[in-house]
Amino acid sequence: MNEHICYWTPQILVELVRTVIWPLTIIIFGLKFKTGISEALKYFFTKNSVSEFSASATGISAKFVAEKQELELKESTGASMKLPENMALEAVRERHKKEHSEFSEALYKNIKIHLDSLNLEPTEKIDLLSREVSLLQSGIRYYDISKVLFRSQFNLLVNISEHGNFILKRELQSYFEQIKSHAGDAFNEWDWIKYVSYLITSGLLIDHNDGYQLTLVGISYVNFMSRNPQLIDELGKL
Repeated sequence: MNEHICYWTPQILVELVRTVIWPLTIIIFGLKFKTGISEALKYFFTKNSVSEFSASATGISAKFVAEKQELELKESTGASMKLPENMALEAVRERHKKEHSEFSEALYKNIKIHLDSLNLEPTEKIDLLSREVSLLQSGIRYYDISKVLFRSQFNLLVNISEHGNFILKRELQSYFEQIKSHAGDAFNEWDWIKYVSYLITSGLLIDHNDGYQLTLVGISYVNFMSRNPQLIDELGKL
């Protein structure tokens, strides 16, 4: 009878450990954090009202993208950063006191150092900082819009900007029907009114003379995105 003998050399042991260590690690961590992962997934799907989700080369599914914007419409609070308007000086200082953090304090000190190095007059400092704040606020507004804007909606805004910043409602309705015919199930329960709702609530369009007029925000957003084409590709693939 032939005997099969296995010699457990150090090299074999190293290779064995190397082969099984990561699968074992994943299993252990999976068991340890099973509850946390389940709760996180449950919250994610509940928060986004997802009825269909899939990964693909073009990103998340169209169904998810559509419902993400619908949720944004329902929960919109206009949370863009703004300076406190019509507030007394004491109230502004109280707000600074409550909302500051270690990081904001570090930024504050760096900004002051930078300003001092520029040797500006007080009025020049105010003008410089005011312009920086305006750029910051507009950037945050554009970011909030882009979080849920569809690529087809952006294309619509561009088209409107190229035709006198105005579109008739019947033209917009026709545009939506074309988009819907190529969107699969994503727009099953949508009509053109729902499609244009986010563009209005986000301040990109206003109802005007049996059509929609591109607002100052809308014109500026189109120009900003055109200067940053890499951001256009990040819009919802719908």
